[in-house]
Amino acid sequence: MNYKRSGKAPDKLKLLAVLLMLPIVFGGCQPQVSSSGEPPSSVTVEPPPPDISDTLQTSQVSDVSSDDTHVPDTSESSVASDNSSDTDSSGNVNSEESSTSADTSEPVSETSETTETSETSEESSSSSEPISTSSSSEEPPVSSSSSSSVVEPDPPSVVVIPDVITPTSPGTQTAMGQTGAVDYSNASQGYVSARYTGSSAKVKLRISANGGEYNHDVDPNGATEYYPLSFGSGSYTVTLFEQIPSTGRYAQVAQASFDVSLNSELSPFLCPNRYINYGQSSNAVYKAAELCAGKTSAIDKIAAVFTWVSENISYDYNLAATVTTGYVPDPDSTLSKRTGICFDYASLMAAMLRSQSVPTRLVIGNASPDIYHAWNEVYTEETGWITPELMLKNAGYNIVDATFYSSSTNKTQIAEYISNGANYAVMYYY
Repeated sequence: MNYKRSGKAPDKLKLLAVLLMLPIVFGGCQPQVSSSGEPPSSVTVEPPPPDISDTLQTSQVSDVSSDDTHVPDTSESSVASDNSSDTDSSGNVNSEESSTSADTSEPVSETSETTETSETSEESSSSSEPISTSSSSEEPPVSSSSSSSVVEPDPPSVVVIPDVITPTSPGTQTAMGQTGAVDYSNASQGYVSARYTGSSAKVKLRISANGGEYNHDVDPNGATEYYPLSFGSGSYTVTLFEQIPSTGRYAQVAQASFDVSLNSELSPFLCPNRYINYGQSSNAVYKAAELCAGKTSAIDKIAAVFTWVSENISYDYNLAATVTTGYVPDPDSTLSKRTGICFDYASLMAAMLRSQSVPTRLVIGNASPDIYHAWNEVYTEETGWITPELMLKNAGYNIVDATFYSSSTNKTQIAEYISNGANYAVMYYY
């Protein structure tokens, strides 16, 4: 009430009724928030939809901090703004309004705000020090337009095409035959080469070392092809065979025995070979450079390549039903068609990551329960997540399976399968 404006004193009973009603009216407008800051018991939070709940449970481990509960914000901080003009940082009533209430014996109504403010100003003017209306901070006031300013995005990372390792056959250490040759001049770098110049349609290269043996197909049309020394350092015997058409049996063309001391045990899995065929001008190399632009750690590069391959290459069921023995993948062809079988997925992954200096094995073997399959093993010195569900848990080699991950609708479940090495039995490393 404003006595000056009405010119009348209110009835005492009416005034008493008004005083009693004010706390009820104003108190009923406040949000109901518990003292602990948790949502009141009447608030209901709906669970996530059933079809994504499993993914959320795993992805929250890597992508969401422990403070982020993914529920509507009903904490005290979200409702405090309604009362921010009435309280200071310590929760006390604003000092100016408090002094005004103390100076008047009547309840304050909305219509009396202007008059009482002027009265307070008159009382304050008698003070020895004037009250400043400016902010006590020395900083200039923030312009209202600053809140709408646009933050410029970071410039795109520069794509740098790396110098990829190119295998060679210098001919300084060779085993020669009438219709072919084996070159092991660069054995310390993790590979040998073979070349066949005869007339047989079927040619094989056998690599034996440390109690193991691999038999590879060789191009019968005179191309020089490269093969990894997958057994590591040790004593090797490499033999080139050609099939005799009249008998179907194989005859030796050339053979070399030599000791290998690798420059690095990772060397065989850092360069191209018959099954992971790429070069400096390959599209797979360019695509990997684009995906890995600005990335320096092996984990980040693996994550970028694995995610792209699993999201952009689809499984070719027609090829899987018709593929024959001797099939050789072509990373650039897979990249162009955006489709392939497991051998193609693994070859493309290996080509892209090796070009980025990430040691990567192409593995042939069996996946549980009994699936003849191809996948990758990647080498890192650190651990980390490469998708929200799939983590490289160990320093060293870890299994990554882009084929299974791409084809599965339950990413959490397939990530658990891939992470369990017991589900994979290795036959060959390429």
